[in-house]
Amino acid sequence: MGGPATITVQHSPNDAALARSACDRAEDTLHTLETRYSRYRPDSLISKINGRAGSDVWTALDDEALALLQFCHALWTQSDGLFDPTAGILRRVWDFKTGRPGNPEQIPELLQRVGWSMVSLEEHKVRLERPGMELDLGGVVKEYAADKVAQQLREQGLVCALIELAGDVVAMGEPRPGRPWSVGISDPARPTEALLTVELVNAALATSGNYQRVLEIGGKKYSHFLNPRSGWPVAGPASISVISDTCLTAGAVATGACLHDDDQRPVWLQRAGLPWLEVNEQGLMSGPLRDAHPGNRLQRT
Repeated sequence: MGGPATITVQHSPNDAALARSACDRAEDTLHTLETRYSRYRPDSLISKINGRAGSDVWTALDDEALALLQFCHALWTQSDGLFDPTAGILRRVWDFKTGRPGNPEQIPELLQRVGWSMVSLEEHKVRLERPGMELDLGGVVKEYAADKVAQQLREQGLVCALIELAGDVVAMGEPRPGRPWSVGISDPARPTEALLTVELVNAALATSGNYQRVLEIGGKKYSHFLNPRSGWPVAGPASISVISDTCLTAGAVATGACLHDDDQRPVWLQRAGLPWLEVNEQGLMSGPLRDAHPGNRLQRT
């Protein structure tokens, strides 16, 4: 899932065994999702779809996979094509692991294999129309996984927990009556420190930005988000954090914001109608959450 996973469950002494069992089940769920949707695993569903790109062979989808791809389609539509799960192939030029760019002369050829409009999605089956195309669901699976673990905990009768997957958080219930979960939003300049703290009850917080995986070209920093139109990384803000009822929605809005230009980003965020915080490269904050400080109670119930 791209980072550490932590699950904290608040429970009565009588429910200790139940909580341990629920955490074990959550670990199995995360492993299953990683196995199914990772583009790095040759036996994953995503690798199967990618391996059939350009052929007449369709890949069957269960309800979960279909719903994820339908969500991607909706986000692609709402973002005017900026969110595109087929753009991951452009990482052959932009190596965010080493921080070194490759050869931009490859971009025109790669762009011929980028475009969600070339993804044929029908009821419970999918096909990539052009040879060499690739799907990458890294922009939605982690957030979906956090929501799914939260749902499983509720189904087992556990109503108070904090799920954190690589910085994205789902907060269930309250650790104590009237005491919400306190969740820090990382300072992009010092990621191990909290820039501010929000207090959440039955809400999710997701953060996207360019402070963890970044390229520097000509003295300018670029994020790991790729523009599917130009093939180049997006400069974007240092970070965008969004609070919503689900982690999937919060992450989608935050990612979409990072992909938009500076003049269109506020429009996208205001249209979403959710609490958000933007931190620019100079460390300046903007958005409804900018006045949140330790002790202030900000929540969605």
